[in-house]
Amino acid sequence: MQAHKQRIFVGAWIAGVLAVVVPLALSLYLSHRWGDERVTAELRQLDTDLLRRVRASREQSQAIFEALKAEPGGPACGPAQLARMRVLAAKASYLQAVGRIEDEVLTCSTLGLETAIRLGIPSRVDADGTAWWNTVEFPQIPGAKFNVAEREGYAAIASPDLVIDILKPDSVISLAQISTRDHEIIRSRGTILPEWFARFEGEPILFEDDEYLVAIQPSNTGNSAAIAAMKQSDVSQRILQLGLRLVPLYLLGGLLLAGAIYALARQRLSFKADLRYALEHKQFYMVYQPVMELATGRCVGAEALIRWNQSDGQMVSPLVFIPAAEEHGLIQQVTLQVMEMVARDAADLIRDYPETHIAINFSAEDLHSPETEARLQTLLKDAGAASSNILIEATERGLMTPEKAKAVLISVRSSGFKVAIDDFGTGNSSLSYLATYDLDFLKIDKMFVDALGSDAPTARVAFHIIEIARSLGLQMIAEGVETQAQCDILTGAGVQYAQGWLFGKPMPMRSLVEFIGQRHRLADVPPEHVPATTA
Repeated sequence: MQAHKQRIFVGAWIAGVLAVVVPLALSLYLSHRWGDERVTAELRQLDTDLLRRVRASREQSQAIFEALKAEPGGPACGPAQLARMRVLAAKASYLQAVGRIEDEVLTCSTLGLETAIRLGIPSRVDADGTAWWNTVEFPQIPGAKFNVAEREGYAAIASPDLVIDILKPDSVISLAQISTRDHEIIRSRGTILPEWFARFEGEPILFEDDEYLVAIQPSNTGNSAAIAAMKQSDVSQRILQLGLRLVPLYLLGGLLLAGAIYALARQRLSFKADLRYALEHKQFYMVYQPVMELATGRCVGAEALIRWNQSDGQMVSPLVFIPAAEEHGLIQQVTLQVMEMVARDAADLIRDYPETHIAINFSAEDLHSPETEARLQTLLKDAGAASSNILIEATERGLMTPEKAKAVLISVRSSGFKVAIDDFGTGNSSLSYLATYDLDFLKIDKMFVDALGSDAPTARVAFHIIEIARSLGLQMIAEGVETQAQCDILTGAGVQYAQGWLFGKPMPMRSLVEFIGQRHRLADVPPEHVPATTA
């Protein structure tokens, strides 16, 4: 048992440490993994959002070109056409102005510029003929840059910020749209390094360099790509922030788990757990104390007494484990094992001495259980015994609730089992039990037997108990008889049976069979002529 407890302690200690360390390590691992995944997902989502806005801006430009081509609104740059352009520009969320371009010169626009502006050679020309100028500066609007798209003489003018303003002002992410043909930056915010472009080969890509985590995604036309990047130090900061949320939660969970393990280990190391272990591993065994017929000196039976020898050799007193088994709801399991052991032990005894009896102690729970009689019948079958071979001993506590115990006692007595009230006189309501129940035997407690032959008040109580039993027609068994003087007093008072160290200490069944044989030979009474003990 000690080795078993030590294994539980060591196992619980290791499990408790793991319960804290594993969640902590897991939280750190998940913080890093989820942090990376979140940043990666954020960068890719920004690429997608940027390209969606670029596509929307392009579609709005193309819609304006088609509208002006279908309905110019009068002569080029005339008041009517400019008014028409202003209406179309106001409806476009990603455009700031609409204008006219002739021979790479912006001749007029809804920006209200007073002079024409030469744009120069376009940055690129798409397959549909749309020409693009990137980051154009207008002298009339210092500090501002524009992207200009032109088709068939009509121009759509947009500020790069209208498309790229999906970032918060304090964002640590860099974002840009680049031309896939010459890697020219069309619009950007934050740091964009040219060496990133060299890794892009037309397919989505995610990579790390010494300083940044970079995601690049091409547009649906393939003419441009979106780049989103974050410094590795900012990625680590994101991971740290996530860890500061996850680690306490996982650590708390680990501590709760460790606490549960501790509680479980404590429970398993508790006396209740020891009892369960003893039941599971059959650590209980039986000894039997002879019951003597005082008039003849014959051994007429024995009281079955349970003993507990732990695996480390340590004995546990029944005065300790029986109350504990009752407290923890295990007493019926203990009684069931007692009955199984008695059935196994008593088979030879009953075959050789069919008139002997074995007394079994029943707890309050046993006397209240409707399964008790069925278990007794199983005992008789397994031992090859009759109901007269089994004496049920019930303590006063077991009889305290007549509404539960009476029905069970009536049932077992109707099946031929005899019932004794044990420890009579040690409780508060002994007389009421005698009036309530039909009983066969009354056992005189050792406390009263010890006082016999002395002037102690309990000595007089013993004689009162004897008179009560005689008046009710109950047979008596005196417990704890240790001297011949006690035996003589009890015999003279009319007590029929006794048990105690004067006759024999509790012994294994094999020794009991030998003891009964010896006592019969001493009494010179053949076993087959031994009268019934319960007559």
